[in-house]
Amino acid sequence: MKDIIKFLDVHYKNALKLVSDFDITKKKKWDPQIYLNELYVQLGHVYNVLFSNDNVNENQRKIDNLGDELSDVLLQLINLAKIMNIDMYEIKELKDYSYDNINGISILLGQLTEAIMEIYDCRFRKDRVGFDTSHEFVKDRLFKLFIITYNISKEYKLDMIKEFSDMCKDANGFLKRFREGKRKTAEYVDIYDSKENLLGYCEKTKAHELGCWHRVFGCLIYNSKNNKVYFQLKNPKHNNIHKKELLEITAGGHLMAGETLEDGVREIKEETGLKVNFKELDFIKKRKISIKVKEDYIVKEFQYFYSLNKEVKLKDFINYDINEVSSFVELNIKDVIKLLNNKVEQIKGKKIIGNKVVKVNISIKDFDKAFVKDGLYLSLLTKLLNKRGVKEMNKKIKKLYKLTENQKKANPEQFYFDNGQVCNNKDYEKDNIKYSVMKVNTDIDTSNHLVYLLIVLKNKSIPQMLVKEFKTERGTEKYFKELCNMIENNSNDDIIDKCYTSIYDNTSKPLSFINRLFVREEKI
Repeated sequence: MKDIIKFLDVHYKNALKLVSDFDITKKKKWDPQIYLNELYVQLGHVYNVLFSNDNVNENQRKIDNLGDELSDVLLQLINLAKIMNIDMYEIKELKDYSYDNINGISILLGQLTEAIMEIYDCRFRKDRVGFDTSHEFVKDRLFKLFIITYNISKEYKLDMIKEFSDMCKDANGFLKRFREGKRKTAEYVDIYDSKENLLGYCEKTKAHELGCWHRVFGCLIYNSKNNKVYFQLKNPKHNNIHKKELLEITAGGHLMAGETLEDGVREIKEETGLKVNFKELDFIKKRKISIKVKEDYIVKEFQYFYSLNKEVKLKDFINYDINEVSSFVELNIKDVIKLLNNKVEQIKGKKIIGNKVVKVNISIKDFDKAFVKDGLYLSLLTKLLNKRGVKEMNKKIKKLYKLTENQKKANPEQFYFDNGQVCNNKDYEKDNIKYSVMKVNTDIDTSNHLVYLLIVLKNKSIPQMLVKEFKTERGTEKYFKELCNMIENNSNDDIIDKCYTSIYDNTSKPLSFINRLFVREEKI
């Protein structure tokens, strides 16, 4: 027992620090069940060294350092004890325990796993004879695992203090090389079946060679203030598919193994230099693509596309990965849609070169033709424009409602007619917005009429939009039909825009305080 206590004196803090330094344990927040999984992995490596056999060995993988594998088992046991609130120095209570048969590790690890699964409600709880609490049982099994592992090292005449030091040194060296980018690792992606059920993972290159389904993330960045959208010029050396720079979606790429859609913001940071929170993104669309580009490159992807409305300029796109992106181009959203619809042959834009912004002419040949042909760019930009239109429309409706509510309070006689009646009305409904074209005789003793549009959204009414007053029946009927025709033949966006414009843009009367307030608040 003295040698175990000495080992803890030397390496207990080293073990905790080593695990805390690994990014994967911090990112995934390892819990006891994950540590148990890691223990099974490391125990398998120990068996691999002691009972190596080609029937069970992995091809081209060499596991032959017993001291390193036993050190890994001790490392995981120390860290498991830490998060289970077990004091490793209480191992002294088992000073008479001296078992050293490796098969005992498998039995004890099974018992430990079962008890921890019970604690986490993954198995039915049971009494443990000789133990008052599950915590005591877990502590006993963990300590016995530690003792057996250490005793095996003595049987093979290993100095575990030195072996553990070597393991820590090698692990820290790996971390240093990895963080400095000196150790290139293969990129792995999660793979799925055609219904997007997770199957496992494989190297990204293999996923395309074999035609395995995987996930892709994309984000289109635009600025609604100036109606600009930003495309990246893809570096042709990145994937060796194209020979020249082509315009692609602002940022995007493969989701790596273990990543969620929320982790896709990593691509935005890498490819644009912009730091973005996933909550800032708006979902645009998802699509499922299966294309054979060439014999050894098959695209089978679940593609998720988002948009980011951000007040950015070209000069904000700095610190991007030049291995993937050559530059960025700024274009007008409506101009790009015209170009993709073959309405024009060329459009004007701007491009960032170093720290300079230069003017450029863009044709349809400057875009990746695969995404032009399958309609991706046109679909994304159209949805972007529609999404923006709905937001703008809702803002206008809100302002119109506030304005009429204030006017009704200030001048109720303009809205309520004690001696009047509705002569005619025609109702419409478009996408949850209700419209009623109203013809009102304001005073039955006269021929004075008002014709206007009543808008109802979410049980809130906005009366007297596009209102006109008439003293003759002919003019009244003519305008009534004009309003009905306008409702029938226009979109919600166009209708609301006409109402909004008539009040805020085309009035010759002095604006009230409320009107001036709204005009200042938003310029359309």
